[in-house]
Amino acid sequence: MKKLNRKETAEINGGIRPDQCFYTDSNGVRKIGCRNMPFFNEDSGTWIYPLIECDACGGDL
Repeated sequence: MKKLNRKETAEINGGIRPDQCFYTDSNGVRKIGCRNMPFFNEDSGTWIYPLIECDACGGDL
């Protein structure tokens, strides 16, 4: 069995969505995560950008 190249793997897996990205977890494994969007601060009207741009998907902030 031959090793698939990146393009062939993306065709099978469907690639990643624009709001997804790759991150490295605490075990050093590269995984697909969600891109953290900036939060809107209603008091001052400014955008607050997270320290980590890509993290695991789910409600873990």
